[in-house]
Amino acid sequence: MDFKVKENNAQKAVIAICGELDTAAAQQFATELKPFIADAGKEIAIDFNELEYISSAGMRSLLLLNKNATAMGGRVSIEGMNEDIRQLFQMTGFDQMFNIK
Repeated sequence: MDFKVKENNAQKAVIAICGELDTAAAQQFATELKPFIADAGKEIAIDFNELEYISSAGMRSLLLLNKNATAMGGRVSIEGMNEDIRQLFQMTGFDQMFNIK
C-alpha cells in the first residue's frame, strides 16, 4: 500500500490509497491518518481510485478511522470506489456507514 495526500486544508484532507489495504498495511494506514483525525471538524476524503484490494483488517481500520473522526467532530467520505470494492461494502453494510461519492 502506498498513499499520498492530494489536498490538505482547514476543512478537508484528501488521501489517495494505492495498491492493497491488507492486514500488513492496515496498521500503517491507521498510524499515518492519526494527524488528520486530530484536526477537529475536518472532512477526511479517502480516494479509492487506485485501491485494488481491501481486506477485513483494512475495512476495520476504516471503521476505526470513521469512529475516531466522528468523535472529533469530523467525518470520513470515500471517493472513486471500483465495482468490486463497492459490492463488498454493500454486502457488509459499510456503504451505510460512509458517505460514498
